[in-house]
Amino acid sequence: MWKTILKVCILIGVGAYLVFAVAMFNRSDENQVCRGLGIIVHDPDSTGFITENEVREMLVANKLFPEGKAIQDIDLAKMEKVLVASPYIDQALCYLAADGRVGIQVTPRIPMLHVLNSAGEDFYIDNCGGIMPRGHHQIDLIVMTGNVNKKTAGRLYAPMGRMLSKDAFWNQQIEEIHITSAGEIEITPRVGDHIIQLGDTSELDNKLARMRTFYTEGLDKAGWNKYKTINLKFHDQVICTKR
Repeated sequence: MWKTILKVCILIGVGAYLVFAVAMFNRSDENQVCRGLGIIVHDPDSTGFITENEVREMLVANKLFPEGKAIQDIDLAKMEKVLVASPYIDQALCYLAADGRVGIQVTPRIPMLHVLNSAGEDFYIDNCGGIMPRGHHQIDLIVMTGNVNKKTAGRLYAPMGRMLSKDAFWNQQIEEIHITSAGEIEITPRVGDHIIQLGDTSELDNKLARMRTFYTEGLDKAGWNKYKTINLKFHDQVICTKR
């Protein structure tokens, strides 16, 4: 009987202590001021599209810079919303650290293709098919020219951009991708005085594999400047036009 009463008293005491501790913790949080800001830009591809200073400037411009503010007045969700609204940021995470600082981790979007279209527009297509403005940024990418519509560019050409960026050979060999008025793809290589005609983006991996085989088994023997065009539009065929 007495042991049961003792156990109940201990449980009540522990419960009361936890309630008191939580109340004191919350009260201290309400009075705590943000002591600093830690920003991490996770940019494994070294795009340079977003810097720590630019993150700070965005927060200041939107009156969300947390340093010196009371913790209770800091809106972490709104900070994240403002940061991911940037055309150069893919993900943003804002959190309170145990030492009273606010931590921010941002991941920039990854550009795949640099578009200079016939309408005079200058922009990038990212790895998810999004459109990134050129701004003041400069990065060495395959250039795409011609009839490229900004509204459909990401959907049509992002898969091609992802494929080429992962292929070291084609990433170095392709100088320009031109989209004709008919919407067909023409490639200007860095080595060889010819145009590679792909047609559309269907079976792109197969077409490029055929072209690479033709480089090693055909052009190495016939000469890299012998042909004016190399047509890969048709399934399992390589059709060449001589100069």
